[in-house]
Amino acid sequence: MENMRLLEIREAEKKSHMEMYSGAELFEPGSWLQKPVKTVLDLFPLFTEHKELRVLDLGCGVGRNSIPIAKEFRTIPVTLECVDILELAIDKLYMNARQHDVEDNIQGTVSAIEDYPIVTDGYDMIMAISALEHIDSKESFENKLFEIRNGLRNKGVVCLILNSNVEEYDKESGEKLSPQFEVNLPTECLELLLHKVFAGFEVIKETTRQQQYDIPREQGMVSLTTDVVTFVARKNSE
Repeated sequence: MENMRLLEIREAEKKSHMEMYSGAELFEPGSWLQKPVKTVLDLFPLFTEHKELRVLDLGCGVGRNSIPIAKEFRTIPVTLECVDILELAIDKLYMNARQHDVEDNIQGTVSAIEDYPIVTDGYDMIMAISALEHIDSKESFENKLFEIRNGLRNKGVVCLILNSNVEEYDKESGEKLSPQFEVNLPTECLELLLHKVFAGFEVIKETTRQQQYDIPREQGMVSLTTDVVTFVARKNSE
């Protein structure tokens, strides 16, 4: 039963994201892809003294955040490992990387996040923007957080934006629907978990904001409400 539920959610999310990626071009004015996430851009000064940079982008999409990083740090050796479950996303990621002349800096992989091995002490930054809630189970979610912790080099930065307390309603009827998220934790539980996993890190940014937006689903448009938790922290010597 649980496996069937997971498959249903994965298929719904794939269809939803394929529709969104097909309907908007990267950095297209007025689209949801028109600019990178500000939280990511605000971290650039932390890496200005680096002689080389290695970044892991989990749930990378079409390069909304990875490509700006590659462009900003093109004067040093910079590599971005970009992971997404959608083949369409990785195809468009490479297309966008070519258009912005950073194709040599991008390594795209089609994979579910829970299946992607994170190299220990391998990265200067690991980011997951609205992605980790689509891991296959709460257990995998927690395990991946510890993998992220262990994957960061000294002074490495974790940048997470996560949805919690998600509710979905049919746009026309107002009927409450089962949220199409594999992991949907109460906000307080998520915040406690983040502090447990990243204990000892220097917290750079931590916010929780409620958002509402419409999203396409197979049955039509859905109104979604969520607590958006942003958590950015830097690893200190252990």
